Amino acid sequence: MAEIYNSNANLKAAGVSVEFTPEQIQEYIKCAQDPIYFITNYCYIVTLDHGLQKFDLYECQKKKIDIIHNNRRVILMEGRQQGKTTTSAAYILWYTLFQSSKTVAILANKATSAREVLDRYQIMYEMLPSWMQQGVVGWNKGDIELENGSKVFTSATSKAGIRGKSVNLLYVDEAAIIPNNVAEDFFTSVYPTISAGQTTKILLSSTPLGYNHFWKFWTDAEKGRNGFVPLFIPYWEIPGRDQAWADAQHRVLGDLKFNQEVLCKFLGSSLTLISANTIGQMSAGDIVFTKDGLDVYDKPVKENNDGPGRAYRLVADTAKGVGGDYSAFVVVDMTEMPYKVVAKYRDNKISPLLYPSVIYKVATEYNNAYVLIEINSSEQVADILYNEYEYENLVFVNRSGDGQVISGGFGGGRTQLGVVTDKRVKRIGCSNFKTLVEEKRLLIPDADIISEISTFIQVKNSYAADEGYHDDLVMPLVLFSWATTNTYFKELSNINIRQVIYENQMKMIEQELTPFGFYDDGQQTDMREGLELLK
Repeated sequence: MAEIYNSNANLKAAGVSVEFTPEQIQEYIKCAQDPIYFITNYCYIVTLDHGLQKFDLYECQKKKIDIIHNNRRVILMEGRQQGKTTTSAAYILWYTLFQSSKTVAILANKATSAREVLDRYQIMYEMLPSWMQQGVVGWNKGDIELENGSKVFTSATSKAGIRGKSVNLLYVDEAAIIPNNVAEDFFTSVYPTISAGQTTKILLSSTPLGYNHFWKFWTDAEKGRNGFVPLFIPYWEIPGRDQAWADAQHRVLGDLKFNQEVLCKFLGSSLTLISANTIGQMSAGDIVFTKDGLDVYDKPVKENNDGPGRAYRLVADTAKGVGGDYSAFVVVDMTEMPYKVVAKYRDNKISPLLYPSVIYKVATEYNNAYVLIEINSSEQVADILYNEYEYENLVFVNRSGDGQVISGGFGGGRTQLGVVTDKRVKRIGCSNFKTLVEEKRLLIPDADIISEISTFIQVKNSYAADEGYHDDLVMPLVLFSWATTNTYFKELSNINIRQVIYENQMKMIEQELTPFGFYDDGQQTDMREGLELLK
């Protein structure tokens, strides 16, 4: 039997017996019990300045290994070129070498990036003494298998990447780089399965890149909401990186990259509608209920003996179909200043035919909230809500040469079952949205909305999502902000307003039925009395 694997003199083949010396037995036991001891004494890395050399762990890297080893879920944040990938690869080596039948998934935005992590693993493995190695069963660019039953494989971050595989340790490298849509799909489908195990481990590591899924994981970890242990390693904990080094990096990188890649600050896109300072102060709140795309932050406050119920508004955006953009809405408490987003819904798989039922259920629960619907693509959702569900508190919009005005379905111009987001509406809405948020008159506790705000940027003479991002949740708030410039919209909860609506509707019906006016022949019943009977 060949003692080496596939003609590689640095790898021991499976089935090769080893006679340990007493010293080797002691070393093996020490290494199996202590990953820091193993890495420091037996792992080699390739450096730019000195080539192949023993991995002499910094104190901060020892702390990192200790936290990864003693916790099931860890999220790691540090700057570029601080050794986070190499340290993680070293721990994965220990994990698979000294434990049997463990499967490790190394994932990254691209499969090639994931294989780079495995490359470092393989270099370390090949430099181990033969007596410490497990026999090799498989040794490829994208995966390995050891004689003890442990395996390591690499993949791009996707559902298909680890579908059907039982994973004991999931490592996601540079997690912030993964596009939001890919990350959302992956974590929604894969993460719950892996995290459900009693001994499974999950490690997320990255340098920040905007207010995305990684930011959400990090902030939730800091607040103790997701079970992850957060670990931030600042640059000054790396030997040789002092203030002079930082100043030199600042000159080379500029403000934006330095703040993001060295100081590890979460930053949005440039030229955002909302100022960077304001975005930096925003934070996600606690979700009290979540299901099927609906996240609730404050449950509806109903009318009771202690006082009236809260006044809510629901503003909805509608996608054209299934699988593309998201159908989304927000529920805002407008009882008093500051206004607050109390719930949000987002789903790109719901049919426009079913979407009205979701709006109806949520709006009804929130004290029959007044509903404003964007109707750029079609009035289908609004029409179903109004005619089939007979939802009374749908907000009408009158359209004339002077633009669009919210009304009760009366007034001059053409009456619509919602608002068309034209240039004027968007301009006014964006301007007022900026004012409301920056002056803290509109509170937004939702991480997904904050993420979209951080990439909602100036595009020519307007604002839209940065390339590769979404604004499905921002736009309902832009429309909400436009609507608040309409006094009628703000006062809809007032009982007197309802009476005004009724009286104006009666007046409009009278005008339609009697174009030439009334005359009294002594026998005619007053029209208003007749209409009152039908009320």
